[in-house]
Amino acid sequence: MIKKKIISWIQIIRLNNVLLSLIAVLVGVNIVSRSELIDLPILLLNTLYLSIPALAVAAGGYVANDYFDLVTDKISKPWRPLIRGDINPAIARRVSIFLYLFAVAYSIFFIGFLTTIFVILNVFIVDLYNSRFKREGFLGNIFVALATSNLFIYGSLSYAERLGGLDKFTSLAFIPYIFAFLLTLTREVIKGVEDVEGDRLANIKTLAVALGYRKSAVVTIILNLIIISILLIPYLYHASHLYLIFAIATVSLSLYSSYLIYSSRNEEEAIKKAVIGRSLTKISLLTGILAFLLWTI
Repeated sequence: MIKKKIISWIQIIRLNNVLLSLIAVLVGVNIVSRSELIDLPILLLNTLYLSIPALAVAAGGYVANDYFDLVTDKISKPWRPLIRGDINPAIARRVSIFLYLFAVAYSIFFIGFLTTIFVILNVFIVDLYNSRFKREGFLGNIFVALATSNLFIYGSLSYAERLGGLDKFTSLAFIPYIFAFLLTLTREVIKGVEDVEGDRLANIKTLAVALGYRKSAVVTIILNLIIISILLIPYLYHASHLYLIFAIATVSLSLYSSYLIYSSRNEEEAIKKAVIGRSLTKISLLTGILAFLLWTI
């Protein structure tokens, strides 16, 4: 029974996504600290120390997501812990609020004023998305993209404020920020195709509901073309060939996800392919973040 509860909580906080968030924070930290020639163990310890609020907000957001998605998940994702009855929805909501408050308190006492303000901003972005803007279609997708991409800015800002000095903060942090924003936006549109049946019943105006699966795929292809231009910038800054390999893999996976949906013959087929596309874009986000990590080391 206890083991089942633990597994359910690991599932609801999306531990794999939280670990991905940690890597994104590491990239942000690396961008402002790479001139200091810090030993790797110290760098990793600094990143763990600084990342606690970002990871708490991410975990709290995922828990809140399942709480506010109870209706649509009964149709689209009946395997999730709240739907299965493994976790009480009211307890899940209280846990999400606790994680938000913990993130803010940690920032106040252990990092600094500007980082605290940024954490509070992200708490509002994450929770407003889950409680309200998720049902606003493309606007909701933008909120998710902001929450994801802000991890890079958070890493750079928190390191600069607490350890490196605010003068270390650099506009280079906005390169992975824009990349993550666009790729997350692409992934959210694809997820909208996957969830189109449940979203239509709940009157959630995603692009897939409003435009159909094929036009939604066209939007993701356009976003991917912009992503290609963003990924070229670090290469112009003399990034390694290994960076280029990861960047090519990133774009290839994301573009293929868009193609799968665009080439579907009907909505039912598009939904099945969107499931594949959602997984591929998650891998694409990982390879992209690793590409930027290679750029910063």
